[in-house]
This record gives sequence, C-alpha cells and structure tokens, in this order.
Amino acid sequence: MILQGRLLADPAQAPQPGWLRVEEGRIAEIGDGKPPDPPVAGGAEAIICPGFVDAHLHLPQIGVTGCDGLELLAWLDEVVFPAEQRWSDPDLVRADVEQAYRRMLRAGTLGSACFLTGHTQGIEAAIAVAQRLQLRSIVGQVLMDRNGPASLLVEAAPRPARHIGNGRVAVSVNPRFAVACSDAALAAAAALAADGAVIQTHLAESRPECELVAKLFPDDSHYAGIYDRHGLLTDRTLLAHCVHLGEDEWRLIAERRSVVVHCPSANTFLRSGMFDLDAARSHGVRLALGSDVAAGPDLAMPRVARAMIETAKARSMARGGHSVHIPTPAEAWAIMTRGNADALGFTDMGRLETGAAADLLVLEPNLEIDRHLIGRLLYTWRDEYVTARVVNGRLVEEPMVPQ
Repeated sequence: MILQGRLLADPAQAPQPGWLRVEEGRIAEIGDGKPPDPPVAGGAEAIICPGFVDAHLHLPQIGVTGCDGLELLAWLDEVVFPAEQRWSDPDLVRADVEQAYRRMLRAGTLGSACFLTGHTQGIEAAIAVAQRLQLRSIVGQVLMDRNGPASLLVEAAPRPARHIGNGRVAVSVNPRFAVACSDAALAAAAALAADGAVIQTHLAESRPECELVAKLFPDDSHYAGIYDRHGLLTDRTLLAHCVHLGEDEWRLIAERRSVVVHCPSANTFLRSGMFDLDAARSHGVRLALGSDVAAGPDLAMPRVARAMIETAKARSMARGGHSVHIPTPAEAWAIMTRGNADALGFTDMGRLETGAAADLLVLEPNLEIDRHLIGRLLYTWRDEYVTARVVNGRLVEEPMVPQ
C-alpha cells in the first residue's frame, strides 16, 4: 500500500513531498517526490503524519462532557460517579466503549491510555473493541475502596496482562487517587503492578483534593510520597494533572522517572489550576499530554495541544510575561505524537520512520504550507482534516460514530 503526500516527520521542519510504502503493519519504505505506484490514499497536496496519542482519558465519561459549574470533588459526586454506575449494565458499557473508541478514531487518535470503572464487563468491552479496531490502547479497571458509591468500590482486580491478542492492547493498574484509596487499596494496586505493568492514577489535580488527602494520610509529608511509599511511582507510572506539587514532589517524580500527564483543557474546565510546565522542565520530568475526557471537553488532541500552549500563555500573562516557557506549536505537536507514544511504551509509534508501526493519518486541511503550518493546524483543527486513517497497516473506512 502506497500513501502519497507531504511527509510531516518533524513538526519543526516544513513537510516535504514524498510517499510511504506500508507492508505487514509497518512503514516498509519512505521515498521523495512522486511514488513508484499509484497511491491508495493522499495525493500531492495531502499531509501524512503519525496518528495522535492520548495519554489520559475516561471511557465511561464519554457522555457527560460539558457538565459545568463544579469543582473536582463535587463534579465526581454529582456527575462522574452516576455516569460510571451505569456500567453495571453490559449493554450500556458496550455502547459507551464503542462510541468512545470510534470518536477517537474520527479525531485521529490511534493510541490511548484509558480509565474504566471497576466493573468486569468494562475491561472486557474495552479490550474487545480496541482489538477489533486494532487501536493501540492501555486500559485499566478503576480501583477504589472509599469515598464513592458502594457499587463502584473494588479493592482488587485481576492481574493485568501486558500484551493481549495482537499485542496492541495492554491492561494497566488504575488506583483512582488517594482520596478514594486506602493504604490497603494502594498496597493491593502495587502488588498487581509488581511485574512491571503500567500504573495510571491522578495526583494533585485540585487544592481541595490535596487538602483532603493531607487529612486522610496525616503521617505522609506530601501527596506524591503516599504513592511512593507503596511503590507506585515507577518508570511505567502515568500521573495525571500534577497541578499543585511542591519542590520535593517534583524531585521525587523525576527520580522515579514517572510520567506526568498534563491535561490543560480539563484543568481549565474544572478551574483546578494552571500546570507549571517550567517546574516539570527544570526537574527533567517526563511529560505527556491528555484530553482527560470528560473533564476535558474535547477528544481531538490538536485542540488539547493548543490548550497546552494557551495555559502557558495565561501563566506568562499572570506573571507579567517573565520566566515562563511557552511551547511552540511544533513542541506541542511532537508531544501528542512521538512524545505520548514513548511515554505509553508505544516506542514504534508516533513517527514516520522505516520500520515504525503504520498508525498514520492523511490530512487534507487546505492550509498554506509555510512555517506556520503546525500552528494553523492546531488553531483551526477540525476532524474533517483527516481524510484517511491507517491503523496497524490497514486503511480503515470513514468511522461512523454510533447513535
């Protein structure tokens, strides 16, 4: 299979006319100029780029986007927990999962790390749909044993599987956050992840959350230390948000090589705070980017990347324009492709290289190809820009969102 277009291999450089040959799920050959055979997708004016990767979202929350006016803890009680309780119905689970993955596919998201609920049918449905669509995905049942509805409380889950079926789906360990997890639940989560499984959790998203955690764990010096005491800070740990961290916590996370997942649009929606990108950069913390649907209002990763830039600009203005790093569009684009892929362990994804996984997008945005191309894409993004999707080396038809 041949794809033709301008190859967006490096977002800091103008994409050059060329073509890709895809064989057996991989990029087998990359060439300049006109392709040797007629392309099956793209054309001289198209843009070929890696598929997007979302490092943090909640599949059960796909239907409650936009429930505004609440801070994190109240939003969980009034909006999220009722939505997640619906997953006791297997038919609703299948419909939600199908809709979520197909909406991601439409938006160009071909890899993801997802939270589910504690229901067994949730993990079964997520694995089945991700495998059928052949999307890269990490999914995990939510572990929580307090401060939530009884029907959502579960202290342990089956031992996670790092590679399932075709190797494109993995099961993670997902303690929700310290508010919802006792020491016993956190210890159980660590035991489940002891063989190197991915760990997904939340850390220091809002100030009321941090204050409550301090009351629940009075003997710990800080929030990140609670996870570390249980062995939950590893180089396979994804820590969503991290808006309100102290210096010691930043140093600890950097030492453990854990990944901080910045969720800018969700932080704005819930008014949780503005992520300190400079602190992450100065400590050398590994960084990823997540939509955090449904607190985040949009699955489209280019819009999340734009929100990352806008958050840094807002911090800069709040500080009089001094000492704040504002990511360039190219930096933000690189994070939502190669950067997120590497953070999730999809190290053959998110890049246009010979031998890389053929999880690719063909874009036809009808935008001027100049030094502002990536900025134009981020700030004008529409899912309609994606005219073809290649998933695991196969061209997929236009994905229809279930009604």
